Amino acid sequence: MSFKRVSVGLLGIVLSMLLLAYLFRLPLTSWYLTPMLSKNGAELHCIDWSLTSQLDLNIEKLCLTYQGQQIELAGILANKQQVRVSRANLIVSDLANKQQPESAQTEFKKLALVLPEQRPLISIEQLDVVSPFTDSPVRLAIQEKRLNHFTISRDLNADVEISNYEIKADLTLDEQVARRFITLPASSHFGTQSQVKFDGITVAIESTINASYQHALAQCDLGFTTEGQLSAKYQLNQQHLSADLSAIQNQLSANQACLSIIKDQQHQSFIEAQLPLTWQLEIEKPVSVEAEQLSVPIVKLLAAEGQSEVTVINTTLSLQDPLASLNSQVSIDFNSKDIDELKLNAHLHESDVSADFQLSLDSLPAFLDFQADGALVEGIGAKGKLNIDELFSSPIAARLNANVSVKNALISAAQIADFTSTIEAEHNAEQHLIVKANSKVKSLNYNDINAAKISNELTLSTDLSVGELFADIDAKTTAAKLSTPEFTLNKLSVVTNALQSRALQATHHVFADGFEALVSHHMSKVAHPFELVIPEQAVSKLNPIIAQFEPLATITDGVVSGIIKGDVNLQQAEGSVHINKLSALYNDYLANDFAVDLDGTFNSGKLNIAATKFTLNELRAGAVVKNMQGQLQVTANQPCAADLTGQVMGGKFVVNKYCPLSDNQTATVKFENIDASKLVTLDAESGISLSGRLAGTLPVVISKQGIEVKQGQLVNQGDGKLLITNNAGFEAVKAQQQELSTTLSLLENLDIKKLRSSVNLKPDGWLHLGVNLEGYNEAQQQAVNFNYNHEENVFTLLRALRLSDEITQKVEKEYAKKGSNDG
Repeated sequence: MSFKRVSVGLLGIVLSMLLLAYLFRLPLTSWYLTPMLSKNGAELHCIDWSLTSQLDLNIEKLCLTYQGQQIELAGILANKQQVRVSRANLIVSDLANKQQPESAQTEFKKLALVLPEQRPLISIEQLDVVSPFTDSPVRLAIQEKRLNHFTISRDLNADVEISNYEIKADLTLDEQVARRFITLPASSHFGTQSQVKFDGITVAIESTINASYQHALAQCDLGFTTEGQLSAKYQLNQQHLSADLSAIQNQLSANQACLSIIKDQQHQSFIEAQLPLTWQLEIEKPVSVEAEQLSVPIVKLLAAEGQSEVTVINTTLSLQDPLASLNSQVSIDFNSKDIDELKLNAHLHESDVSADFQLSLDSLPAFLDFQADGALVEGIGAKGKLNIDELFSSPIAARLNANVSVKNALISAAQIADFTSTIEAEHNAEQHLIVKANSKVKSLNYNDINAAKISNELTLSTDLSVGELFADIDAKTTAAKLSTPEFTLNKLSVVTNALQSRALQATHHVFADGFEALVSHHMSKVAHPFELVIPEQAVSKLNPIIAQFEPLATITDGVVSGIIKGDVNLQQAEGSVHINKLSALYNDYLANDFAVDLDGTFNSGKLNIAATKFTLNELRAGAVVKNMQGQLQVTANQPCAADLTGQVMGGKFVVNKYCPLSDNQTATVKFENIDASKLVTLDAESGISLSGRLAGTLPVVISKQGIEVKQGQLVNQGDGKLLITNNAGFEAVKAQQQELSTTLSLLENLDIKKLRSSVNLKPDGWLHLGVNLEGYNEAQQQAVNFNYNHEENVFTLLRALRLSDEITQKVEKEYAKKGSNDG
């Protein structure tokens, strides 16, 4: 009995202890499991279990945290054969977005799972995974068919194998599955087969991917396809992702209809001929993300046809603010049917770009015709540097340095050879733009105008921030030679200062062969007024130009000045020109000290100059003419001189009117008080002397045949004297005609009472005089009435006199020497 009591007592104690243990099962379980789970990096937060009538373990709820991930299990039924979970929730935290101090962040550790060699197989009927990577929870069913080998179904299909130190999963995913959780474009298709390995710290993925995406823009289809294998690793503690995409083939394409977006047919044809529609994308080296910093060592974009290539290297950016942190180097090497070479090397630092470029074309595209038919530009090259600030917000082309060259160009009938230009441009944040260009052209031909060795220095500055555009322009243009069929200018220089706003206001300081002029004009849509100022300067500077029209003419002295105002559009002008102390040589004619002040107008192609006085101090044309003056006038482009007066051979003369450009005219020349002695002594070796004064009238007829004098008259003014001594010709006549010897000897000392002569001059220079002399020979006490005819070529005579003119000879020699030294 005592043993029975003892046994019953002991059994009661055991049962009481078991009952107490069952009643306090939850805290006891927590007390037991917490340190065990902690060794494996897990934390127990809640547990509620009981035993079924079959002594199966029924866990109503179990809450665990493993390395920051939360899992809740409910409806667990466990026995020796299996553990069946009705429901489970897994909450995956976004560690990348947790802004915690490093000391507070979860540190992941290598897996060191204590897996029993024998345990019940586990099945989870419903597992909902909530993560920041999907729009809705992922619902899974998990079945362990053999120990530590799981099959996942429902939203995802995968096979998972768990070992002590690694979790490995084979996963299949396509767009139908992905669309359950994330939003995908309707025209995207993809399929992947991946193997995922996780060791507690590193997630490693090996995937085979096949994907495509089509985007329709009107009738334009843009496509992207990718196929191949990728491998990636993500280190949880360092938050470092590395992905190797080198084995993936990527293709970007567009169909022909995309070109129809370009409305202009010429633009469309040009782009179609140059731009390939299919490109290959290659990512040769692993891409990495660490601490929200993306790094892409190299990306290449290769044209499917041809050798064009775009290479992007050393790209880094922050995922938090990609554009503001973007750093990259871009290299473009492009060539096509019409583009021989396009090279670009650009460095992008945050939002600033610095680039080197080089461009080479055989000819410009057809649509760049400069508004001219038949425009042709060949052998184009450009090379330089470009800086752009604030590329992604408000782009500013901050700096540009470029060298541009064109071998040949034909633009609006202007043919250009060997054009080169160096361009520097700077544009700052205040919208101030400064452009400097130094250009050179070997030759320029426009219709009949030819220019050689042209150079231009241009500076343009403007403020683009204001509403209306204002630009200050400074330029200097030089040309070694400018030729037209009529004349040639050498050493041409134009210095320009201009302001461009609604209209162009410009001043041009022009130098041509040393001659200077200042041109100001104001060009607008409605008017184009101008002002030409000729500062006082030596007229001799015009000799290179004058020589092209009259090679025998030379300006030796004098100054010219003037001012002309008008409107180019209206073809109207008015102004004044002042010439003073002008001296000139023409062959062996010499004019000294010419002066005139001209006031005129130009309208409808007609030049009119009001009658104005001119003076000429001296004209040496064999006979020396002094103190000439008259009235100069131009009417409808016809210049005329009227009321010309002057002094010649001790007397005076008057010319009523002479118009140099008129083919048929008669000018009446009247003279009086001519010193007869000077007239006769034109032939210094004749042995004939004549004294007295003469007057007369000469009708000078000017026509295309030349100059004639018809029916001119010559008479004496008062008594005169004729002496003939030692004249060989006169003595020979007396010897040959003895019967006239006595009569002729009366002329050797004759007091002239009356002299009359007709004067006729032929265009060839032959002068015919019909002379009648009436007088008295005092020595022989006999009256004389004598008639004779005289012929002589006055052109030859005057030519001989001019050649013997010492003053003219000295001037000619001086300017001949000067011209030789200048040459």
